[in-house]
Amino acid sequence: VIVNELTTVEVPSIQVAEVYDLKITVDPEVIKDIVTVTASADFVEVATGPAATFDSFQVETAVNFNRDIVDVYGIDPRVNIDNEDDGFEINCAGKHPRFNSVTLDGVGQNDRFGLNSNGYSTAVGMPFPYDAIAQLAVELAPASVTYSGFSACTINAVTKSGTNEFRGNLFWEQTDDSLRGDSLGGDTRDFSTAPFTSNKIGLSAGGRILADKLHFFGAYEETDSPRFLARGFSGSGIGVEREWLSQADHDRIVNIANSVYGYDPGGQPGDGVQEQEKQMLKLDWAANPQHNVSVIYNFYDGFQDRDSDGDPDEFEFANHFYVKGAESETTTLRVSSQWSDSLSTEFFLSDNYMDDSQVTKGPGDFGDFQISIDRDTVYLGADDSRQANSLRTDTGYLKLSAQMLKGRNVITAGYEAEKNEIFNVFVQHSRGGEWDFYTDSGFANNPASCAGLTAQGRLDAGCALSGIDYFELGRPSQVYYG
Repeated sequence: VIVNELTTVEVPSIQVAEVYDLKITVDPEVIKDIVTVTASADFVEVATGPAATFDSFQVETAVNFNRDIVDVYGIDPRVNIDNEDDGFEINCAGKHPRFNSVTLDGVGQNDRFGLNSNGYSTAVGMPFPYDAIAQLAVELAPASVTYSGFSACTINAVTKSGTNEFRGNLFWEQTDDSLRGDSLGGDTRDFSTAPFTSNKIGLSAGGRILADKLHFFGAYEETDSPRFLARGFSGSGIGVEREWLSQADHDRIVNIANSVYGYDPGGQPGDGVQEQEKQMLKLDWAANPQHNVSVIYNFYDGFQDRDSDGDPDEFEFANHFYVKGAESETTTLRVSSQWSDSLSTEFFLSDNYMDDSQVTKGPGDFGDFQISIDRDTVYLGADDSRQANSLRTDTGYLKLSAQMLKGRNVITAGYEAEKNEIFNVFVQHSRGGEWDFYTDSGFANNPASCAGLTAQGRLDAGCALSGIDYFELGRPSQVYYG
């Protein structure tokens, strides 16, 4: 900061959404004039609205096993975090997560299609490295014309910048099943899990390219963690067993799928995995004391294994599972200018490309077969919602804002535009369809003579049939196709 074109004061950092108390020490000189300054005191403190801010110390020292900013601002009682298997749901003042806005240096990282529960553009994790974040601000209902695109809260993450000093950070975290508790005092249940290993590694570095003129900061992070999805028939010893599914019924369905339909259902599903890779690079150029330019590149690639039908009354073979993935690439240009003591402007130009994928584990053209066993259901084939499911978005963002001090007033003007190009395919039952095989209501009351018959024999004898019988005979109770 240059004061009266004579005194230069260095400001090491400014916390987002806070007032900075600038102290200036001047050398005494001969008194030439005496100037008396008077002002009236405000009766109330003026603010845009309720907010929570977190500086670099709070971000770096937060207890954060998930390396996600939600663990930082989640300590605020106005923000509730629901920890779901598929991500965090962020409720600000009780509102749905889709009413929030998440920005990185003022540029949106939102779920632009509205399908994700976590509010991010990427459904399987935070789309930028945690070590790239310097400060956070969560503002609830701010009264300012510069905010838009939300009605719950806006969450802005400010990235770190390089300085004249070279600094770096390297981390590695690992945990496994031996470090996880398997019992709870007063509870007889067994909470042990299958053997697993989870890893998080990353690094960050920043420094100068040209002293006082051009600086860089970069961060890289990758993680892999287990998803406990394993399940099996009663007595299999695999994951969460389905007590209603016997080995005899399981093996019969597998044999029918292979011999009658020529399809391998994939066996009993094991545990899955979630993997993420994040990259961020930032260049800051101090063109002159009045103009600063920043270029930010952010890349995310991640996926997680998911079940399609995982309720206790459902069992799905491994090929009925699917992989949920997201790949995102964002480039941002920001120009900040201080034209005079009373006029400043900011210019943003950003482009974001996101590829959201949902790919079935097995062949995508074999239908979704649902076989009832009493009130329970066995699934095999390609899940009906994953047979044709693809989403890609390309978003361009432009913003120009200006602020002018006029006496005791601040005049704000600006222009903002966002253009979304969306390609979306979602057609259920489009490649293999859905084939449902129901158990007849009178199957449990069949006479004893029906028990020893084959499926064809029961049909010929007029006996009630099970869902597995109908599956063997190729006689679906209901079909959805196209």
